[in-house]
Amino acid sequence: MPIEIVPLHERPAFIDACSAWAYGQWGVHSPRTLEETRLLFASAVHGSGLPLTWVAQHGDYPVGMASLFEDDCSKRPDLRPWLAAVFVHPDYRGRKLAARLIETVEAAARARGEKRLYLITAHQQMLYERHGWRRTGTVNYPDRPCTLMEKHVAPADAHP
Repeated sequence: MPIEIVPLHERPAFIDACSAWAYGQWGVHSPRTLEETRLLFASAVHGSGLPLTWVAQHGDYPVGMASLFEDDCSKRPDLRPWLAAVFVHPDYRGRKLAARLIETVEAAARARGEKRLYLITAHQQMLYERHGWRRTGTVNYPDRPCTLMEKHVAPADAHP
């Protein structure tokens, strides 16, 4: 059975899984509570703007996710939008799901007319560099050093 990438708004039953993954992975380093995290993912289902989330689905089960957020780092409100909440369940790692999820978010940003995306990561710089992202600095968020990265997502023939 193939693993599909589907918008969260098509699978609202996966909101709790996405919220738990996000909070479990980054909650201790985030200013958001579990309930605020859940509301963020619920807004990805009910809103027409950002955030947007995609889920990797294997059969009836979510196995990964990635999001396009308006803001993912309160210390850099000058930057937008953000690739955020990239997570693949440990049982499904090594199958290039992170790459598929990252590419899905990049394509969605491009379709929305965005020219670049940003992200912060504490430990996965090499993963993103393999996908064309470049390091642009560091930011302490909220209290640990993270690498700030960016990527141009506009088509090659688009004007900067």
